Amino acid sequence: MIHAPLSVLVTGASGFIGRHIVHQPHAAGHQVTALDYLPPKPPLPDGVLFHQCDIRQNHFPNRVFDAVVHLAALAGVRPSIHDPIGYHSTNVTGTLRLLKFCRFMGIPHFVFASSSSVYGPETPLPAREDGPTDPCSPYALTKLQGEQWGCLYASMHGLRFVALRFFSVWGPGQRPDLAMECFRRRIEAGHPVVINGDGSQRRDLTHVSDVARAVELALRWPGPGSVVLNVGTGRNHSVLDMLEAARKTATPLVEHQAPHPADVPETLASITAIGAELGWQPRISFPDGPDS
Repeated sequence: MIHAPLSVLVTGASGFIGRHIVHQPHAAGHQVTALDYLPPKPPLPDGVLFHQCDIRQNHFPNRVFDAVVHLAALAGVRPSIHDPIGYHSTNVTGTLRLLKFCRFMGIPHFVFASSSSVYGPETPLPAREDGPTDPCSPYALTKLQGEQWGCLYASMHGLRFVALRFFSVWGPGQRPDLAMECFRRRIEAGHPVVINGDGSQRRDLTHVSDVARAVELALRWPGPGSVVLNVGTGRNHSVLDMLEAARKTATPLVEHQAPHPADVPETLASITAIGAELGWQPRISFPDGPDS
């Protein structure tokens, strides 16, 4: 089926996931405007506009879009414990400001980047979207509240709202605080690798290119109302597996510390719903990837 191109606003476009997501709809022929409070590095593709602003302010572009993809947020479970007010201000209030902007401008479609962290240690695995949520950190709570605000706007104001719960995204350009990149940098610098717990914790690792495809498909979700969907692989890997993938030929020194209270022992996604709603399936399995 051939679809007409959409005009899409992508917030958080300068971040790890945002850079990939800007490229995906742009390559598919959509007209993309990238928004962030930091300039993009590397430069955006030709034809992508850039709007610099802080989502905590009301300085959004004065134009109507067909859809918004909302990625802008303070990221990270552990740092959120030390800055819950900052995380709430950016991740919840910022999301609410953007939802109000969509209502005021008549923008009908909203894709929200949520997180597998909304599930807790007691969530039955594989985690289903209709299963229990139990956030263990301020970050996780802000993501759940963002989902709830979006679903409320969908029911009250007719917005089509898609929340995508990303599971442990990896791939080229990942943030230095993410496990594999952190391991790689410490190994290259000759520093010990620090692991909280014994390394048996397991994560459903989702390649960023698969995440970008899920977002592009979510732009076409017909509605009505709202939907919450996992974006994972249905398989998981241990922290020690990630260390093995990061180490290449070097043998790192490893220091084990106490488990972190905000870390859950295991994540694993049920991906039945996203297959049914969007026709999406993951294409890349850890540790293989197009860049490996």
